[in-house]
Amino acid sequence: MFEGLSINNISYDSRNIKKGDIFVAIHGLKVDGYDFIPQAIQNGATTVVAEKEFDAPSEVKKIIVENSRKALAELSNQLYDYPSRKLKLIGITGTNGKTTTAYLIESVFSAAGFKTGLIGTVETKIAGKSIDSTLTTPESLPLQGLLAQMVKEGVTHVVMEVSSHALAQSRVYGCEFDVAIFTNLTHDHLDFHKDMANYLNEKKKLFKMLKPDGAAIINVDDPYSKEIAAEVETEVIFYGFKEGRHELKTGEQEGAFSAFNIDSLNSMQVKIDSEEIKTNLIGEYNVYNILAAYQCGLYFNLSSKIIKRGLERANVPGRFEIIKNNRGFDVVVDFAHSPDALGKLLATVKPFVKGKLVLVFGCPGDRDKAKRPVMGDIAARLADIVIVTTDDPHSEDPQDIINDISMGMTNSQKPISNFQFPISNIEFQKANYFVLDRKAAIQKALESASKGDVVIIAGRGHEISQDFNGEKIYINDSKVVKEFFKD
Repeated sequence: MFEGLSINNISYDSRNIKKGDIFVAIHGLKVDGYDFIPQAIQNGATTVVAEKEFDAPSEVKKIIVENSRKALAELSNQLYDYPSRKLKLIGITGTNGKTTTAYLIESVFSAAGFKTGLIGTVETKIAGKSIDSTLTTPESLPLQGLLAQMVKEGVTHVVMEVSSHALAQSRVYGCEFDVAIFTNLTHDHLDFHKDMANYLNEKKKLFKMLKPDGAAIINVDDPYSKEIAAEVETEVIFYGFKEGRHELKTGEQEGAFSAFNIDSLNSMQVKIDSEEIKTNLIGEYNVYNILAAYQCGLYFNLSSKIIKRGLERANVPGRFEIIKNNRGFDVVVDFAHSPDALGKLLATVKPFVKGKLVLVFGCPGDRDKAKRPVMGDIAARLADIVIVTTDDPHSEDPQDIINDISMGMTNSQKPISNFQFPISNIEFQKANYFVLDRKAAIQKALESASKGDVVIIAGRGHEISQDFNGEKIYINDSKVVKEFFKD
């Protein structure tokens, strides 16, 4: 569509347009770029791409397209000379596990001596240099710019978290992936996708973006795995351990997984083939992340020794971060922010709790409201003390969010969540607290803890600020905990 078009610079923000630029009018979540076409032209745009007709001077080239986000992705790819073709690009999608799996794979490639790149929720890394991230997956224009910068700096292998929002909004459209990984699909983001069918359909898109010789690596134990695999026209590699032998499109392979043992809250042993891997990422859900990374390493013909080295070296910010102290109780900071992730985190930790399990968590505003009472229900059934607080309220009243969560925190023996807890004789919590100020909520949890207890602070992990109706309030859960222990 854009062959022969001279591209000097592109922008989807009219304020950044300079003389001779191309302006692409895209639909944002809050504003429509179409409304800013006059400003873009006034600022010097000589070409405007939009989904419907508009008034413009005769010297302005008008390009009407069916999907302006796809057009932006195509133009961006062309502007930066198709960088994904020059990289080994691995995309990871799923409700949970994207960040952990990305860091594990990046560490494996680094252990193998490759110059690596990473694009994700916590940060973007280019050959070891870190850049702050604002979105899990950037918009297509900055994304292609980052990939081009990686090519320029000699990066060969790039791991990217690919969110369902990014797939729905064509942010990765035009990227060509060597590997696409599916971790799992559980309740989240239904404010955006409306239902699980739509959510699944967006995830499927990644598997249509594989290079002809690429491969899909799929968690066979997830209920949606067969639907994902059906989308793949190249090689399919399964991982998992609940279903034994796994059929591939090219035949069958024995599951590499052997066993895992959680030694303590600080350590887990995972045996894959003949390799004993020791990691500080504990829990069955992290075994899945490790298996995905292991299979990815094998696909790129890395030895099991190198994969083991990379997995053991990996450090994942804000994921099951244990904060040491001399008070005799453990503190865990984790990003778990969906019903499934929170339930699995609590269920993993509970067997190691000698005293009380104390939980601090909240839910974001302007997001999936249906998950709030479900997470309240999960918290009530697995924690002894629950302190509900703020996450990112955005434009919602924080008290309304807390009220939604509290609706699920009932003593009813009929749970509203469908999370299957691997724990018998669950007792309901002894105390609930509702504290709007997150720092005060964390401090209350720490003050209430004594020897043998475990305090879990969930939902934000690595994040360093909360959003209150556009106002950023600095807070980092780990730092609040560390400051408490200094006193």
